[in-house]
Amino acid sequence: MPEGGAAALPELLAAGLPPGTVHTGVRVTEASVSRVTTAEHGVFRCRSVVLATGARTAARLLPGLRTPAFHPVTVLHHTAPVAPTGDPVLLLESDPDGPVAHTAVMSAVDPGRVPAGRTLITSTVLGTPPDDTERRVRKHLATLYGTSTDEWELLALRHTPDAVPAMPPPHDGHRSVRLLAGLYVCGDHRATSTPGAPSPRATARPAPS
Repeated sequence: MPEGGAAALPELLAAGLPPGTVHTGVRVTEASVSRVTTAEHGVFRCRSVVLATGARTAARLLPGLRTPAFHPVTVLHHTAPVAPTGDPVLLLESDPDGPVAHTAVMSAVDPGRVPAGRTLITSTVLGTPPDDTERRVRKHLATLYGTSTDEWELLALRHTPDAVPAMPPPHDGHRSVRLLAGLYVCGDHRATSTPGAPSPRATARPAPS
């Protein structure tokens, strides 16, 4: 996890490009080898297109692409009066009855995420969350961290049903990103799944004048 959050890396890459190269908040409605059509900003002509989106968005823009099944993920954010550990470590749970798969004190990993004097603990539940999710997670976290969680406060609970593309065997972890000359599709749905989900976005390289 980079300092500043997951957006820090793409922002750093974008900062090295000429001004006006990257456009955000642009909704793409159609993509092809030679152009990208947007809802509010017209058509961008190009020499090639790299489509780096989630699987469902990619299949909508390029009909015929395979859409895999998905594994759900639930993420919970707590704050506590005192950090259960000051170390920037990820705690992994080997017991499948968890329900927590992994957890970390994110304010120790990246202090800039919280105001001074506050603590942020982020925990992940893989698969379908159990009934009474927050209570069971809080109880499990007390065991993992070896401390009481009675005074912890739930800040947010985010459930993403399409978080991670499934990889049932046999799974091709090296599917080509090149569909046609000048048309490329990237994402965890084309290779090895990751907990992250890319935002729906297409980028175009401008055509020569």
